[in-house]
Amino acid sequence: MVIFPGFQEYVPTYLRTNDAWPGYLLGAYGSARFLSETPTGALTDRVERKLGLLIGFACMAPAMAVMAAVDEPAAFLACAALLGLATAFLWPATYAIAADLYPPERRGRVVGFLNFAQLAGFGVGALGGAFLLMAEPRALFFAAAIAVLAAFLAALSRVPAYRHGRLLALAPSVSGPGLRELASPQLAVVASLIFTGTAALGTAVPAIRPYGQHQLGVSFETLTLALIPAIVVGAFAYVPAGHLADRLERWQPLVAGQCLAAAGLLALGPLTDLSAASAVAVAIFLGNVLSVPAWNASMMDLAPPSHRGALIGLAVALSGLGLSVGPVLGGLAAETMGPTDAFRVAAALSLLTAAGAAAYGLWLAPRVRPAIARADRA
Repeated sequence: MVIFPGFQEYVPTYLRTNDAWPGYLLGAYGSARFLSETPTGALTDRVERKLGLLIGFACMAPAMAVMAAVDEPAAFLACAALLGLATAFLWPATYAIAADLYPPERRGRVVGFLNFAQLAGFGVGALGGAFLLMAEPRALFFAAAIAVLAAFLAALSRVPAYRHGRLLALAPSVSGPGLRELASPQLAVVASLIFTGTAALGTAVPAIRPYGQHQLGVSFETLTLALIPAIVVGAFAYVPAGHLADRLERWQPLVAGQCLAAAGLLALGPLTDLSAASAVAVAIFLGNVLSVPAWNASMMDLAPPSHRGALIGLAVALSGLGLSVGPVLGGLAAETMGPTDAFRVAAALSLLTAAGAAAYGLWLAPRVRPAIARADRA
């Protein structure tokens, strides 16, 4: 994540592009990732999962080298798309490895740990990238390249080739249902919950700046600093949230998290005090943190070993789609009605997700997860 300050600041300032270019770069990254995650996940069903990780890190390396060497904005656009493709290899493979190696009663906490590591890496990388940008702009690309190389070597030496025993061998055939049989109501509902839940969070994002300026009377920089407690608390809550997803039925923390997020979003409307808004932001972020391990572990439970990478790739892609569609919806709501109305739209999506999760849990969710664990081990 050290590279994202380059998207936000390096390209507009040092390459003299306009302010729209950070959006172009993130759009290229997000589009490449969304289009690739299901196919790359399906590929990891046929090869060693470890190979997917190594391909992802290997795709990142040339992107870093090009960005360190050239000054053409168009080259950065191509590199952003390559980074999206690389990420599309990494996360489906990572989640599929977790689902392969851990039984259902431990998957929630593993997902929580992975999300904690991701958020911590994002925070440290963004801060480090911002510092390097001030000290020596091009150094952030070299730092990113070093981080990628370290991750590649760690994956090469520490991740086992557990499916076949050899890195480049095809994985053994695993009997399981075909694609038609996988199109179940359970799968459709969980996929929809992932999309609406992430779209709810994304819908609130474009309203943050106008809300701070017009209702709280503070600058965007001040408001950003006020959101740090929410990010820190949320990051450390990921692992306990994962434990909760294992101890309860998956849908229960999902319902609780989405209701908490909705209550926080609705509570923001009348607030004019920055400290109160910062405290409510903690509740909103905690609601999202409660939800993420639950819906990811639900998809892991439903995905059979024969198509695990593809379905987990679909889940990750739907998260990305929700985080792309949500800001568009929130931006339109903030522009036409106002920031507090955008928060209300986000709250409505969270409540819709909670209602769908409750209906899923009461009528469709698998009832006995230990039975799934025994099937996985077999």
